[in-house]
Amino acid sequence: MTDEGVAEALHRVAAARLWAAHRFPYLASALFAAPVQLGEGIGGVSADRWWRISVDPEVVRSWPVEVTGAMLVHQIGHLLREHADRADAFDVGEDVDVWLRAADAEINDDLLAGCALPAGQVRPSDLGLDDDRLAEEYASALRVAPPTPPLEPCHDCGSAAHGRDRPWERGGGRDAEGGAGDGPAIDGPTADLLRRQVAVDVVAHGRRAGDVPAGLLRWADALLRPRVDWRRALRSEVRRGIREAAGLVDYSYRRPSRRSGAVPGVVLPSLRRPVPEVALVCDTSGSISGAALDRVVAEVDGVVRAVGVDGVRVLSVDAAVHDVRRVRGVGSLRLQGGGGTDMGVGVAAAAALRPRPSVVIVLTDGETPWPAAPPAGVRVVVALLGDAAPSPPDWARTVRVPDSG
Repeated sequence: MTDEGVAEALHRVAAARLWAAHRFPYLASALFAAPVQLGEGIGGVSADRWWRISVDPEVVRSWPVEVTGAMLVHQIGHLLREHADRADAFDVGEDVDVWLRAADAEINDDLLAGCALPAGQVRPSDLGLDDDRLAEEYASALRVAPPTPPLEPCHDCGSAAHGRDRPWERGGGRDAEGGAGDGPAIDGPTADLLRRQVAVDVVAHGRRAGDVPAGLLRWADALLRPRVDWRRALRSEVRRGIREAAGLVDYSYRRPSRRSGAVPGVVLPSLRRPVPEVALVCDTSGSISGAALDRVVAEVDGVVRAVGVDGVRVLSVDAAVHDVRRVRGVGSLRLQGGGGTDMGVGVAAAAALRPRPSVVIVLTDGETPWPAAPPAGVRVVVALLGDAAPSPPDWARTVRVPDSG
C-alpha cells in the first residue's frame, strides 16, 4: 500500500476512535488506551489479548467511519468482558467459530444496538436466540442446535475474543515466556485497572444520562461489587443455623424430671436440648453442572462435620423429589434427576422430614419457582451457583457461588 493509502487509513481510524468516544463516552478510557496497529489482509478489525487492536487499512478505507468506530467498540467489548479467558474456561476446543458467534452476540445485542455493522457480525436474533444472555449460554445452544441454514463465515476477531493466537498478531501474540510479543501492549494488572475505570465510568454515566446498555451496566455492577468469600459466608450461615437450633433448650415431658419423686402425684418436665438436623436440597435439573454441585457439597460436608452433626439428609430434586437419604460423607452421595426445576417442592419436602431439620440448604442455579413464604421454624440457606444466577426470595439467606473460585 502506498504511503498516501496508509496515511488515509490511519486518519480514518483516528476519526473512528473519536466517533466511538463521542457515541460511547464511558468507554473512552479503554478506546484511547488500546494501541492500534495496521494489519494488512486481516479482513477488518481484530484485537489480541494484550489489547492491541489491528485494522486492515484497505478495509477501513472502504468502510464508513461509523462502521470502523463500531468495530473498535466491539473489540473493546471482547477485552472488557474477558472473552479470551472465558473461552478457556468454557473449553472451546475446536469450536472456535461457535464461540466467536456467541461472544459477538453477547456484545452486539445491546452495546451496539442501532449501530451499522459489517458482514459477518451476528446478533442473537440471527442465531434464533434471545437477547441478554451470556456467551456461554449462546455457545451451549449453538453446540446443541446449529442455525439452519448455516450462517456466512464469521470474521475472526483475534485472540481477544477466543484466546487463540493469530499470525497477524504482532510477535505471534506471545513471547517465549508466554507474555505479549513485540509492540506496545497492556499487561494483566493494567488491564484489570482499566476495566475497573471503565466500570466506574459506566455506572457514573448511567446515573447521569440513563442511556447505558443494560448488559454493560450489569457487567460494571458485578465488577465493582465487593467480592465475598462464598466458602466463609456459607460456613457462617450453616453454623449460625445449627447454633440457634442447639441453643433452643426447653422443658419437655417426653422424659420426666428425676426430681418428680420429690413431688408425689406431679410429673415434672425435664430440660431438653434438641439435636440439630441439616437437610440439603440439591438441584439436579439438567441445567446444573455436576462440578459446581460437588464443590459446594464438599464445603457443606466439612461444615457439618466440624460442628458435630451426625450426617446430612440429602434430597435430589428437579421438578420432583427423587431420593432422600442420610449421607455421612461426600463419597456416599448419589444424586438423581435431570428434568425440570422446582426447588419449592424440595424445600417443602425437607421441612416435612422427621425429625424436622433446623437448617435447609438449597444448592441451585436459581432458575426455579419458590414458595411465597418460608417453612415455619426452619432456616433456609440458598447457595446460588453461577455469577448470573437470579436471586431467591428475601426470606432466604443467600450465598452466591461464582463460576470460578
